[in-house]
Amino acid sequence: MKKVLLGALLLLMLFILPAQTLPEEQAALQTQDARPPVRYWRGGELGVQTLPGLQENPVVPLRSDPKLLVLLYHNIVFGRTGNVYNRDLYNFEHDLEFIKRNFLVTNFTYVLTQGKDADTDLLVITFDDGDLSLYAIVYPLFVQYGLEATIFLVPNFIGQVGYMSWEQVKEMNDYRTENGEKLFYFESHTLTHRMLKELSPEEVREELSRSKALIEAQTGEPVTVLALPFGNGAKDPTIISIAYDLGYQAIRTSIPEAQEVGKIDPWVIKAMNVENYSTDVMVDKSLKLLGR
Repeated sequence: MKKVLLGALLLLMLFILPAQTLPEEQAALQTQDARPPVRYWRGGELGVQTLPGLQENPVVPLRSDPKLLVLLYHNIVFGRTGNVYNRDLYNFEHDLEFIKRNFLVTNFTYVLTQGKDADTDLLVITFDDGDLSLYAIVYPLFVQYGLEATIFLVPNFIGQVGYMSWEQVKEMNDYRTENGEKLFYFESHTLTHRMLKELSPEEVREELSRSKALIEAQTGEPVTVLALPFGNGAKDPTIISIAYDLGYQAIRTSIPEAQEVGKIDPWVIKAMNVENYSTDVMVDKSLKLLGR
């Protein structure tokens, strides 16, 4: 009986007494704690096999009736998830391969000033909200492949968990290629991401003016495009009037449609939201909108 009680006591002590950590184990734990909490995309360093098509510079098809397609993404993840706004890296890279082979990837300034002279389909890649994955994954990925992106920021989200910091925004904004080309453009997604149609004109003005001022102060460049949160308020004359008064030149909506480059209404620029389906579905939806 005494042996049984002694054994039980020793077993209990194993659960109560703190485990002793060896010096080498302590060093390993400290190293783990020092690692960044974000998994950054580093191409070959992570064993990622880049797609051959992304490393090429194909000649895109000429069009007699060129159109504009704007794609809307939110955040990029390494694995598949159930969140409709997540785009996994595997399918995202295949999206980009399709895009490079079929479009001239550009920005809104080019579309609005030179787009009417295009002889091929134009495409603007946009991201809403300012998720941290844009710095950790999209930034190095687009630098490697020389692709442009327009990112619509919500200043009140900046610095929160899961979102970029102003320092990261500035780093991306200031990046230039060896040829001096700018790849990343930062525009407004309002100050707090509220539905604009539900706000008073005074509140809409506050959302648009403060967001514009904060982003311009950090990037040193003019903010000229507004993306409507949830696509709410598209074609609303009050919102358009306020945006115009504040110096905006265009509004991106969430209306899924491609537009002829010569008939673009800058105050109702339409966009296709890309959800977490396969690239095959994304390609099919894109071609249907383009009528190709």
